[in-house]
Amino acid sequence: RRLQSYRIRFIPLQQFQSVVSSLVVTQKGEFEAMRRVLNTNVDGGVKVMYALTAIKGVGRRYANIVLKKADIDFSKRAGELSHDELERIVEIIQNPLQYKIPQWFLNRQKDRTSGKYWQLVSNAVDNSLREDLDRMKKVRVHRGLRHDWNLRVRGQHTKTTGRGGRTVGVTKKNEIGEYTRVEDAEEEVCELYSVYYSSNGSSRLDLVDPSKTELTVELTGGTKTLTLTIAQNPNINNELGQTGAVLWNSSIITSEYLARRSTHGWDFSTINAIELGSGCGLVSIAMHQLGARRVVATDQARMMKLLTRNTDCNRVVQLNRNRKPPTVLLATEYVWGRAPEDPRVFAEPVDMVVISDCVYHESVAPLLVRSLVDVCKSRSDVPVVVLVGQELRSDIVHAAFVAELLKHFDVYRVPVMPSVDTNYVLYAMWLRGSHSPEHTH
Repeated sequence: RRLQSYRIRFIPLQQFQSVVSSLVVTQKGEFEAMRRVLNTNVDGGVKVMYALTAIKGVGRRYANIVLKKADIDFSKRAGELSHDELERIVEIIQNPLQYKIPQWFLNRQKDRTSGKYWQLVSNAVDNSLREDLDRMKKVRVHRGLRHDWNLRVRGQHTKTTGRGGRTVGVTKKNEIGEYTRVEDAEEEVCELYSVYYSSNGSSRLDLVDPSKTELTVELTGGTKTLTLTIAQNPNINNELGQTGAVLWNSSIITSEYLARRSTHGWDFSTINAIELGSGCGLVSIAMHQLGARRVVATDQARMMKLLTRNTDCNRVVQLNRNRKPPTVLLATEYVWGRAPEDPRVFAEPVDMVVISDCVYHESVAPLLVRSLVDVCKSRSDVPVVVLVGQELRSDIVHAAFVAELLKHFDVYRVPVMPSVDTNYVLYAMWLRGSHSPEHTH
């Protein structure tokens, strides 16, 4: 009864043989299940046009025109191709213009270095993409910066975090928002440097040129791009114990982080900040340009001439038409571990202390932390925020520095950018007992 509901169709023997002939190879040795073409494994059981699409840089349309130029039957499978046919296909893929394939068909239009037209395939696609991204990051064009920050480039859903999965947000108890609590120096160093050593420095950015006497720095991420002129002194930097006479990557990353924070709720117009170990003064100047009410850039006496020059050249010209109190940018001497001799350092209550890449040896960590404690204790009504940016170099020095900080401060690690977090770290901290994490957040 069930068979009555189906229609049985009989296929003639000749038609059945024609169907099977496309799947069966009659002679032994003609078929290969896997073919190696342009460093790519090609499935021999797939029709040749679709099999070629396994090669990176070869799509269906390009494979179609290549097979037409090679005069190969489209009904063949990749495993049925002879050695001569494969060589002909590879020759046309690599030299399309010689076989009158139009230029607009190729995936590399007017190469930047040679001006020629290419069809990039296999490993050449990845190499060319990496070179293009490195060039855009180096010249700091907008698209290169967004690639560097791991942000969407072409405008797809830019008003979303991009995070997915079942859990969105932070679930750990030792975190404030995206800030991760640091409780042990050894665990912190192990977590940071395991990623740092595995990357082998491949993701390290090259943002400055220490050999030049003057640099033009553009800070993006805020409401406007800040263009600053920073003088350097490579001669002083070559002397023993002198590291602040040139710019370092960490100062640029910290300054750009502050610029981004200015558009996400940070009101710099009410902040009185001090920078310890200012060096060339980039971070202090950036905060001043962002509208900070008062910024004091400090360093040792040897650096005062260079630091004063940079602050004077980048000071905001204020016409004071709206009768607002003028913003202040000072440069003065402050030796770590001692009380400041200049009374202007603590002339007004301090809201924030900023440090950028100042610890290169474990011996200076106790002196720097002692000065941090002194600055934070100068004000008791509200907690003083300390922001420390540091480039990852030595796990021993980093562990000693974090251990000294944990003696006096509640320390949180701040995420900056995925492309930066493997080589740089940013800490936000408060003097222990001066705040509750929930209230501060």
